Amino acid sequence: MDPFSDVLSSIRFQSAIYAQAEFTAPWGFTLPAFPTHMSFFMVMRGSCVATLPDRNTSYALAGGELLLLPRRGDCVLQAAAGSPLFPFEKIHEEQTKGKKLIRMGGPGALTSLVMGCFVLEAHQRNPFIASLPDVIYLTAENVQSEPGLETTIRLLYTEISRNAQGADILVQRLTDALFIQIIRAYISQIKRCPETPGWLKALSDPEIGAALNLIHEKPEAPWTVASLADAVNMSRTSFANKFTALVTYTPIDYLTLWRMQKAIGMMQLSNDSLAEIGSSVGYTSMAAFAKAFKRELGESPSEFRKKYAMKLSATNS
Repeated sequence: MDPFSDVLSSIRFQSAIYAQAEFTAPWGFTLPAFPTHMSFFMVMRGSCVATLPDRNTSYALAGGELLLLPRRGDCVLQAAAGSPLFPFEKIHEEQTKGKKLIRMGGPGALTSLVMGCFVLEAHQRNPFIASLPDVIYLTAENVQSEPGLETTIRLLYTEISRNAQGADILVQRLTDALFIQIIRAYISQIKRCPETPGWLKALSDPEIGAALNLIHEKPEAPWTVASLADAVNMSRTSFANKFTALVTYTPIDYLTLWRMQKAIGMMQLSNDSLAEIGSSVGYTSMAAFAKAFKRELGESPSEFRKKYAMKLSATNS
């Protein structure tokens, strides 16, 4: 499995919250920040202004344009700068009633939106999530450049507005596909920007991308900086410096991080013993695995597994 697919498969979305909105000017509201939430907005018709107060930045969104907000921070959406704001609670109230189409505003021009957010598990220290910027802005041209993205959005828009059998599960699958396609469109953007660091950019680097492939193919292998450098035909020092500059982790720190992410997935999805899990991610003793796990996550593997089991039990009860 390639590193991008491998990392995406390790991300646990607790849920995806979504709605179709038809706002008529003047309108506006502040979407408050929620921990572990990634909000997105797609303008289907009309236009609006999205302002990020923490960044003192605004985006004028036209039809076919999209924002994804991977980081915490309030976002103000308005028909135009200076439009009056109504309480976000009014929108939340409509959603809690199970309404998928929200209508609000005055007598003016119509803006049609698909709004939603991806809710992630809070414990994850995922290199992909860490590499995302505060905001991903895709113009209509960016959206159209990613095959299938516009089609997925339009299918999502249609299914949200229908009350057909199976619509909920189909929308869930479409939002999963939407997230991946947004990120692929973003990768296409940063490939053309040599100054952009981060894990996603590192994937496209010939040497560092190859090293990431090796780590993801065999996380249990006894990798060292020297063995990874040798595998991609670089000197040890040059490899270590370039890896750290692009990925923002040292090679060994990244290897440890990814081993822990794999271990977490196995604890959640299998009944394997902790010793078996530790061995499968490259640790020759339970003590070494437990020490590395606690250093990364702040608790022992047994504590983590117990908490997860209790949470799962509470969710299913």
